[in-house]
Amino acid sequence: MKGNKYSPDWPFRLLVTGGSHSGKTNMVINLILGNKLQRMFKGKKGNRYIKNDHLVLVGKHAEPKWELVKNAFHIFANSPDPYRENISFQTIKAEKIPDISKFSPKGSTVIVFEDLCAESKKIQERIVPYFISGRHQNISPIYVTQKYQAVPKIIRENISHLVMFRGSGSREDICRVVRQYTDDPKKASKIIDKHLRNQNFIVFDFTKAIDDPLAIRL
Repeated sequence: MKGNKYSPDWPFRLLVTGGSHSGKTNMVINLILGNKLQRMFKGKKGNRYIKNDHLVLVGKHAEPKWELVKNAFHIFANSPDPYRENISFQTIKAEKIPDISKFSPKGSTVIVFEDLCAESKKIQERIVPYFISGRHQNISPIYVTQKYQAVPKIIRENISHLVMFRGSGSREDICRVVRQYTDDPKKASKIIDKHLRNQNFIVFDFTKAIDDPLAIRL
């Protein structure tokens, strides 16, 4: 299920926040495709960093970046061994989000909810079960949006990983996240805010112990 030591352990519940053009979608796509496509064209065997069987995108389906993912999955599914994988990619409109029971736990599914924070309360309520009970159907959800505080609280409270890019929120928002790791959250949030302003990102792994060096990765 895992193709890279820095990718999240399966199953995961990932929240990715950041302003426009901050790199959040690129990071998600990098986790999904890994280095497999580039190495494949060189005749070498590469890896996808998240080893899922099915990928479902809910959101902005027309983005060229996601067309690349769609085409890559088609290539992987129709290539000869050792490159071939029995995988699928599909897009769903926000108003058509299915009940999690529609997914078979026999296959591992990543579902990406991209830029849906402005959607109706009804849409958000359909997303929530993926973060609360999705693991029982072998689903790992990824919620990609601009502002941390704009994400429904129940989703924020049920994530296993948080990735923050530039523009994710105020220093106070960062302070709320880091206070569990330090006695001086204001100082820590100031350092992190500067880090994010330099076009970097930070990963919080809530599955790790607070004193684990991999609990926070800059």
